[in-house]
Amino acid sequence: MAGAGVETQNSKRLFVRLDWCIGCRSCEAACRSRFKGEARIRYAEISETALVPMPCRHCAEPLCAAACPFEVIKKDEERGIVYQSSVHCVGCRSCILACPFGVLDKELLRRIAQKCSLCQDRDEGPRCAASCPTGALQFVTEAEIKEQQVGKRTSARLPFWRRV
Repeated sequence: MAGAGVETQNSKRLFVRLDWCIGCRSCEAACRSRFKGEARIRYAEISETALVPMPCRHCAEPLCAAACPFEVIKKDEERGIVYQSSVHCVGCRSCILACPFGVLDKELLRRIAQKCSLCQDRDEGPRCAASCPTGALQFVTEAEIKEQQVGKRTSARLPFWRRV
């Protein structure tokens, strides 16, 4: 997850703990309340009963920004946040097609692509992580992610134990 150059162990990212997610979509509701009905977080449907949040990964080298012909999407090198100037978006969908993770919304609202900005207007971090009732969506540093020992232990609250 660490990028080339500027990103450090102290830069924060959204981290999804799949075993803790209950698919309640409270993160989506928090995002919709901030952006006047426009959710900037997407969901992947794993099965009929399982939804997984797919937040923007704020890549070290964002392909969405490289694909934007009008330079509407830019990266704040200091904080590692990839943000969008929605006012100048013309809805060409280049960023949507370029994102390798499919996290940009394919349904254009008001002819504008919707892009997560990690709620950079809040010191506490993104609203989606703050509203998650189970703690499945966390806003943590790179060092804290490494401490989670992803893939090295089993952690579940249900009888269906899964690897984390």
